[in-house]
Amino acid sequence: MEWIAGYWKLVLAFTLIHFTLGRSFSVLFAIFNRMPVLLYFPLALAYDYVQIPVYGFILEHSSKSFFPVRWLKRKTDYVLARLDERPMLKKVMSLGNMGLILLSALPIRGFGILSASIVSFFFKKGRVEGTLLLMTGSFIGIFIIMGIANGIFKILALF
Repeated sequence: MEWIAGYWKLVLAFTLIHFTLGRSFSVLFAIFNRMPVLLYFPLALAYDYVQIPVYGFILEHSSKSFFPVRWLKRKTDYVLARLDERPMLKKVMSLGNMGLILLSALPIRGFGILSASIVSFFFKKGRVEGTLLLMTGSFIGIFIIMGIANGIFKILALF
C-alpha cells in the first residue's frame, strides 16, 4: 500500500483527467508518467464503472428542471443526430452488442462510456447486460490505448 501512497499526486491528476477529458487521456497520462499498470488499470476500470450507473440514473429519471439532465438530453440528441452524419458510427451501431462494446472501447472523440450509456439506454439493455457490455468495452479500450502508447514509445525510440 505504500507504493500507492507515493503516487497520490499522479492518482489525483489521473482522476481529474479521467472525469474531465476521458479514459483515453487519463490512461495516456498514466503511461507517460510511468504509473504502475496495476495502479492505473483498475482505477480506469473503476472510474468507468462508476460513471455507468450515474448516467443510467440520470437517463431513467429525466426531468427538464434538473440541469445535468438537460445537458445529457442535449448530448443524447447530438449523439443520435451524429448517427446519420457519420457512417462509421452508424456501422458500429448496426453491430448490436458488439457495436456497443466498440462504442465504449474506441479511443475516438464521440465514443466512450457516455455515448455507449446513452445508446445502451435507447437499445433498452438491462442494467446488468448494459454494464457488462460497457465494462467489456472499457477493458478493451484500455488495452487499445496501452498499445497506442507503446507504439508511440517505439517510434520515439527510433529518433
